[in-house]
Amino acid sequence: MSKRTGGRVAQAVIVLLILFFWGLALSRNWEQFVTYPWQLSWPPIFWAFVVLMVQSFVVSTVWWRALALTGARIPWSLGTRLFFQAQIARYLPGGVWDMVGRIVLGSREGIGKRAMAASMGMEMGLQTLSGAIFLLAALILRTDMDVRMYLALGLVVTFGALIFLLPPVFTFFVNKGLKFLKKQPLDMQFTYLDIFFLFLLRLLGHGLMGFGFFLFTKGLTPIPLSQAPLIISAYIGAWLVGFLALMVPMGIGVREGALVLLSSSVLPFGVATAAGMGYRLLITIRDLITAGIGFYHTKR
Repeated sequence: MSKRTGGRVAQAVIVLLILFFWGLALSRNWEQFVTYPWQLSWPPIFWAFVVLMVQSFVVSTVWWRALALTGARIPWSLGTRLFFQAQIARYLPGGVWDMVGRIVLGSREGIGKRAMAASMGMEMGLQTLSGAIFLLAALILRTDMDVRMYLALGLVVTFGALIFLLPPVFTFFVNKGLKFLKKQPLDMQFTYLDIFFLFLLRLLGHGLMGFGFFLFTKGLTPIPLSQAPLIISAYIGAWLVGFLALMVPMGIGVREGALVLLSSSVLPFGVATAAGMGYRLLITIRDLITAGIGFYHTKR
């Protein structure tokens, strides 16, 4: 068995295990789910949607800026429009169709395919690193650790992120991704400040996404603000698990299962499951609206 086949088998096993245990927990806690004293409040849900709309512009800007760093300088409005149009393809199995869509749509606008592939490799590297930081934060926050351990882990993560963002190191990993996609490597020219700013923007995007989930959950049941850090980091950590489960459309089921595990210390099973599913629906509505915005501006 080749390494690539072995990796896919391992990935499939992990996804199936997460889905199995989440389904098992759902069946065991179904009564709690249906009898939970829900207290629906629409203002937090509305603001969760507003935060998601802002987040969509932030992440589209990350790709637009990554394009500029790989040599394809286009107007921000065009980059955002292409990003919004392609995002709807995320719901197809495989987890890569939104990227394929961007390459197809961008090619029609005269944007080089190699630059687009490199920009998406850069984008994926940044969002994986950002998601890993939130995942680690969730794991730390849900345990009663000594303050010195918090400081030590924080220093390790910070040092690792700073090393990863060094232009030669980051370029190496991006070109490894291009090789995996059977694309020619690029000799990208950017400064440490360029990539660090992009990373901060990606962290902001994840932070907004997690904060939107906190607001949405608050719209289902009262939650103290003190629980926001764990809920935000748990959601983004679960997003990363779902993101890495490429064979499942948008990590459906996988993200919810990971969310239940990561947030179990502050959210009951029924709340975490309902909030995870409901927030996914809200994200879908957001993606439909932003896709509509993208296609509307194409016709103008």
